[in-house]
Order: sequence, then structure tokens, then C-alpha cells
Amino acid sequence: MLRSTAILLLVVLLSLLPIAASASSSPSVNKEQAAELALQRFPGRVLNVKTEQQNYRIRVLQRDGRVVTVIVDGRTGRVTRDDR
Repeated sequence: MLRSTAILLLVVLLSLLPIAASASSSPSVNKEQAAELALQRFPGRVLNVKTEQQNYRIRVLQRDGRVVTVIVDGRTGRVTRDDR
């Protein structure tokens, strides 16, 4: 009895894995929100937004004429400058 209960529990847990994986892989920040977050940290004009896996790569033309590349994490909204 204990063995069949454990097997049933394992089957149920394994069936939930795809649901949990799809929920965690979907971004909680969309392109527009990512652009706004980038502009809050690096004011200027957004030139383009590219989606790369779970991140957004945003090119911003700043007031002084410099172009900076900003990475926004699509899950957390964390903004970092790409210094490549």
C-alpha cells in the first residue's frame, strides 16, 4: 500500500513539472516595460529593443549623443549596462 501511494505521488509530482517550468520561463516584464525601466536609469531616446532569451537588449541614445546598451532582465526587471 505504501509503495503504491509513493508511486502515485511521484506520478502526480512529475505531471506538474511542465506547468511549473512554463510558468517560470514566461517573462513578467514586456518590451514596453523594459524600455521604460531602461529610460529611468539611462535617460534618452530608445533606438531599438531586442529580445534575447529571458532578457531585453535596449539601445538608448543619451542627450550627450552617446549610445548605451542596456540589458533588462525579463523576469525581474533588473537593469544593467552592457559594457561589451
